Amino acid sequence: MQTESYIYDKVVDWSLLHLGINIPVSLQDIFFQSIKLRLNKGEKKSIKLFIEGIEYVATLTNIYFDKSKYPTHKDLVQIRYTPNSDIAVKLRDIFSRSYDYLLQEKKKLTNKKHQITTPPDIKEYVALYSTQFDDVFVLDCITTAEIREVKSAVQNVNEIDLERIIDSSDAAAGIIEIEKLVKVRKLNNTIGNSLKKLYLYKCQICGRFIGDKYGATVIHTHHIEMFSTSLNNNPSNIMIVCPNHHGIVHAVNPIFDRGKLAFIYPNGYIEGLKLNKHL
Repeated sequence: MQTESYIYDKVVDWSLLHLGINIPVSLQDIFFQSIKLRLNKGEKKSIKLFIEGIEYVATLTNIYFDKSKYPTHKDLVQIRYTPNSDIAVKLRDIFSRSYDYLLQEKKKLTNKKHQITTPPDIKEYVALYSTQFDDVFVLDCITTAEIREVKSAVQNVNEIDLERIIDSSDAAAGIIEIEKLVKVRKLNNTIGNSLKKLYLYKCQICGRFIGDKYGATVIHTHHIEMFSTSLNNNPSNIMIVCPNHHGIVHAVNPIFDRGKLAFIYPNGYIEGLKLNKHL
């Protein structure tokens, strides 16, 4: 699809494999802006969901609930399908490892509504993207096998070089590594591009727009927890930084204090963020 826009990524769970995908309340405005459409409570719309290049039919809906009974309830927006639908069957096939684990754990429960999560070593993910069409979405599936391939591909790659590869818009970058990182690069690029726009291409640490007087935009994405070990490409692990600060952070490896939103350098210097809208 042309001009795909990242919405969010989530860990595979029972609901995803059977019923659908919730759009988090915090992302609903961005979601509707990306598709240039807004559904009122109770409204629904037939949509197309592409998985591995195959088109499936689902329903985008803003769930109706009685406002008089739940006056403070936020909108509940979902992409919905049924347990026996082609989408659900396809997802259970792709994520067979997650499905088998969740099924076995669910059989052990006395309270069947209890939420089960997969352990860290077998977590799998989906990344949801909107397109230029308000009724077409793409769902990228990231399996444990692909995660293992990525870990293998990056184990001997320097972290700053790895960030350059996954942040690159050049599809030929990274040579061998790029074959393993294609979905990861797509996910990081779309998240990174969205965050760069959010910060107007300014560094979160110094607040500067680098390259302004030269008519150029030079800004990087940085993983707070090293991607080579965490494989964490969630927006909460990505920061927008200028080349100078990016180089310094990788050179001396400061600790990032999330409570204070500040870097603590080995020499004792503390540097807080001048800009923050998402951490």
